[in-house]
Amino acid sequence: MRNQTKFALSLLTLALSSSMAAAQEDNTGFTAKADTTIGYDDNIYRVTDELANSDNFLTVAPVLNMAGGFGKQRFELAYDGEYTKFSDSEDADYYDHNFQARAIFDHTLRFGSRFEVGYSKEHEDPGSINRIQLNITEYNKYNQNYFLAGLTYGQASSIGQIAFNYRRTDRDYYTNDLDFLDFVNDQITGRFTYRIAPKTRIYLEAVISDIDYDPPEGFTEIDNKYKRYKAGLSWDFTNKLSGDVNVGYQDRNYEVDGLQDISGLAYDGNITWSMNTYTKLVAEAKRESVDSSLEDTGGFLRTSYSLSLQHELTELLKLNADLGYGKDEFVFNQNRQDKRLAYQLGLEYEVLRFLSVSANYMHQERDSTLATAEFDANVISLIATFTLED
Repeated sequence: MRNQTKFALSLLTLALSSSMAAAQEDNTGFTAKADTTIGYDDNIYRVTDELANSDNFLTVAPVLNMAGGFGKQRFELAYDGEYTKFSDSEDADYYDHNFQARAIFDHTLRFGSRFEVGYSKEHEDPGSINRIQLNITEYNKYNQNYFLAGLTYGQASSIGQIAFNYRRTDRDYYTNDLDFLDFVNDQITGRFTYRIAPKTRIYLEAVISDIDYDPPEGFTEIDNKYKRYKAGLSWDFTNKLSGDVNVGYQDRNYEVDGLQDISGLAYDGNITWSMNTYTKLVAEAKRESVDSSLEDTGGFLRTSYSLSLQHELTELLKLNADLGYGKDEFVFNQNRQDKRLAYQLGLEYEVLRFLSVSANYMHQERDSTLATAEFDANVISLIATFTLED
């Protein structure tokens, strides 16, 4: 009872403080949003049923964005966070932060450039990775920073545009002895876009990544080069049907001979269909290779599909539904294959112009040929969303 009382008081205090903070922000050139969630999760570490821990939790997730500029130059600062406190499992608490700053310059009518820097302190959802951690009490957490520099020839409204980006990402894990997953990724992207209709474009894109891991002594180096070449189409038909789909070839080549390379078909796409003024359907699909989070192993092939529905039952009441399916194929272990299923159903009610409340139910599961990799999880939550914008 003592823990429950303290937890209830903390819920009330943080919920009130988040709403007051949002209300005090100046919305000139500024947008602010804060989700306050009270929920119950019956498997917080996404492990097998016999090892599952259930707990109540409170999450406060602020999103802040400030944009400005002069002439054709644009600057933006952004922050989003996620602070989660569990009622009983204190070691599972996490406080995620993500800071970004970007500047976009139009030097001439044809040449432009962009620069971005970012820092994040985040955790990994244990159900999203292929690593099996049956006895963890703390989530995998890491620090990450990145720098991006880009150059474009041609405007977004031009018939053709060429863009080049360089991005350097540095990630360091600091929990659960995962130092062998620390890496630096140098990535170069080149893209040519051509307008074939007022709101329809085709494009060719190449992405080349050089991923350098820094494992402690005794671990296998899993350094690799990842290349992806794709051709795509993007469109927007009278705000009714829009999308961006591409298909191509991928190749992940490991430097160590004992690790199996991955190559073949890759695709990525999303389509949004605004069926009418109150119903919207979004479909997504993706096939890519992903580095494994297991020691001394290469990558695996992940294919995922999702479908989302938003439907306004009334002017103030909205129905949200999501369905997702995925499959992980492990080239380093032909005996293991994971299948993922997730679905979510929620009702959102707009109490005031800047305040809405939601009730959600979410289910996640992983079915695997390896019994210890299987899990089921159910999450019930109530969410209050505060929004301020120009």
